[in-house]
Amino acid sequence: MNERTGRVAVLVAPRTIEVREESVHQPADGAISVRVRAALTDGTDLKTYRRGHPLMPMPTRFGHEFSGDVAAVGGGVTEWAPGDAVACVHSGPCGRCFWCLGDEEELCESLTATMVFGAYADYVEIPARIVARNCYRKPEDVSYVEAAFLEPLACVVHSVAFLTFAPPSFVAVYGDGAFGIVHALLLARDGNRVVLCGRRPERLALAQELGIDAIDVRQESALDAIRARTDGRGADAVIECTGNAEIWELAPSLVRRGGTVSFFGGLPSGTRVSFEAGRVHYDEVRLVAPFHFSPKDVRRAYDLIASRTLPLVRLTSQTAGLDDIADVFAALDAGNGMKAVIEP
Repeated sequence: MNERTGRVAVLVAPRTIEVREESVHQPADGAISVRVRAALTDGTDLKTYRRGHPLMPMPTRFGHEFSGDVAAVGGGVTEWAPGDAVACVHSGPCGRCFWCLGDEEELCESLTATMVFGAYADYVEIPARIVARNCYRKPEDVSYVEAAFLEPLACVVHSVAFLTFAPPSFVAVYGDGAFGIVHALLLARDGNRVVLCGRRPERLALAQELGIDAIDVRQESALDAIRARTDGRGADAVIECTGNAEIWELAPSLVRRGGTVSFFGGLPSGTRVSFEAGRVHYDEVRLVAPFHFSPKDVRRAYDLIASRTLPLVRLTSQTAGLDDIADVFAALDAGNGMKAVIEP
């Protein structure tokens, strides 16, 4: 690959993005360079925009949900060639540490330190460990936008697999962002009864259009609504997708005896929450907290995208070019839209 330049969005300070030109080099051995065709915004990116990210001291590239075309390959790469359409995620396990050998690859000891950020760019380099485990060919009938959902969908696949109930069950998903709606769609596809709890009318309306029962918690108590739908028992499981400490503390009251609470929406490090001990202990309420995903979750997410059975594109609210990314995040920061598509 002849050295070229490409644009990249750089977060130089909270709420301050600059689009810069940078040199694009030949990828390292085992790596590939991807020409980004679609990059998606998500809640982590928005939080990074607002206050930075512990893994990415500013100024920093950011963005991690994307798809594109292979622009160049590093030494030893034989499975990929320039022009191949690719769907991949931004991490890959080492395969050698205690957790990888124990089939807990999502907890790989070097996973977070080697994550790839910088999808809001013309080009992004994917290192060998990701190329080897978590890169797939984009099917021809799948759009680049759909393919860019591979990473968030893998997170949801892992989250659902983390639960212990068997369909058909009654599951309440608390949080009406993209992650909450994707949870609801996947759970319903698997044969569960699902209710989505949220406070954004346009998002709840979208969920209902997609066949999901929805509760506006500004108008109706989530506890009362869930009990009314379960003969007073409570949900078999609740998935918390807001990342809000108040909802973390509420969630155990929403499940039945023997129910499961899954804390999908993470809280900032150092945050403490409390639960009524008697409720958790004597009613055997299980508390779990799924993190990230493993290669098998990525594979299932890829198969779901290839099947085109989930209306993922409906979750996008706007499309913009890379040069307009500052305006996109300003709008998201003001509460407008849900998941934007950046098409460099």
